Amino acid sequence: MGTLLVSAACSAPSPDRAGGHAGAEATVLALANPGGAVEPPQLVAWVKRVDQMSKGTISIEFRNEWREGEARPEAATLDDIRRGKADMAWVGARAFDRVGITDFQALLAPMLVDSYELEAKVFEAGIPAEMLGGVRKAGVVGIGVLPGPLTRLVGTREPLVNPDALKGEKIVSQDSALMDESLRALGATPVTAPPSTDLGSYGGAQMQLGAVVGRHHDRDAKYVTGNVDLWPRPLVVVMGKAASDRLSAQQRAVLTKALEQTTTQAVDAARAEDREAAPTLCRLGMKLPTASSADLKAMKAAVEPVYTGLREDKRTADWLERIQYLKETTGAGPDTASCPGKSTTASPLEGTWTRTMTDGDWRHWPGDETWTEGPPNGTWNLAFENGVLTKTDPNGETERWPYQTFRDRIHLAGLVTLDATFRLDGDQLTFDNFDCTDCGGYAVTFGGSKQPWVKKAVPPLNGSYGGAAAHRGQP
Repeated sequence: MGTLLVSAACSAPSPDRAGGHAGAEATVLALANPGGAVEPPQLVAWVKRVDQMSKGTISIEFRNEWREGEARPEAATLDDIRRGKADMAWVGARAFDRVGITDFQALLAPMLVDSYELEAKVFEAGIPAEMLGGVRKAGVVGIGVLPGPLTRLVGTREPLVNPDALKGEKIVSQDSALMDESLRALGATPVTAPPSTDLGSYGGAQMQLGAVVGRHHDRDAKYVTGNVDLWPRPLVVVMGKAASDRLSAQQRAVLTKALEQTTTQAVDAARAEDREAAPTLCRLGMKLPTASSADLKAMKAAVEPVYTGLREDKRTADWLERIQYLKETTGAGPDTASCPGKSTTASPLEGTWTRTMTDGDWRHWPGDETWTEGPPNGTWNLAFENGVLTKTDPNGETERWPYQTFRDRIHLAGLVTLDATFRLDGDQLTFDNFDCTDCGGYAVTFGGSKQPWVKKAVPPLNGSYGGAAAHRGQP
């Protein structure tokens, strides 16, 4: 992992007739993303806002899959930033107690912030911003905190709806002492493991819905408890002290103000992630049971000793009281994820489509860098079934994308979001007019050749996915 430091672009300055900063050289900041291959949408919105406010003079570049595969990537990422291995990073607020900083624990108290409405109120009240000062103890500079998605209980074999269901179960947790303590209070045994860990040998995990989809945990788990919102996953943006010192006061102000102005958009992004992920999981065969009122009451009683310990710190006790007050005055109950009613309208793409590709067929592709030596040759398959597209490449590796069609448009939401038009001509299918962000070679896969997809005569069997999947997502 090489050192990535603040750098200035070498291009010559250009005139700016509007009176902006076109003559200034762009400062490029490397931001470590320990959340996998996909950038959190909250941070994508912030990066765009920084670009707008700085008029292009500050550019933030993600360094994805930072410490991918490690059991405790976020605490290690903090140390990387302190050492200058990247200019900036985002880490979950949960990770700070691993390095002795407990300022965020009131925000992460079990089953306290259990709705996006309440999370928005907490951020509007400025409570997370007050907590940010403590990150200095980790040797980094705090830029700001953004709202994140709510975390729920994923059950491998049984629905985890109450302490009895959790008793004795090994639950894959994230990098947080408080969360481990909370799971133990609920009767579970927390296990620290990478987010991509196969859950088959565990009782479940605590994870946000988008990560369940992104990490393909529909393959090794059956349940997500829809109305047990354990805690949010706020994103804390930090910067190395040396990198911060290289910036001007105006540049540092742009980073902070842009983040503050992204808060509402960040809540909306987290809410949208849940809205999209829940029906996706349902289409992939997972169940989203709800805990009863008695179940919720039992869980809250079980974690009360955790609150007793938190209240021993005066500042934490004060923040807890303020958040509880906002919760009572807001009046919002826990957000609930559930499966929508099933559609009775079959997609016109239902079935399996195939084409065989050779070197000559790829001459029309636009030169995407996903394949350094060209895409794999051989037979490709697209299987559309019950709202899920399974793409199988010539090596037998598969990816599943929930999809929707409307007239001649198709929308796919998986590792990336892709929209395109499609045309059916008998048993032949073609795609065109792709609209996607950071879609890599996916547009090439669907439409990089002039050769159409041809429908197989035999429809696919239910659940016959097969192959190995490449999975990347946010922890």
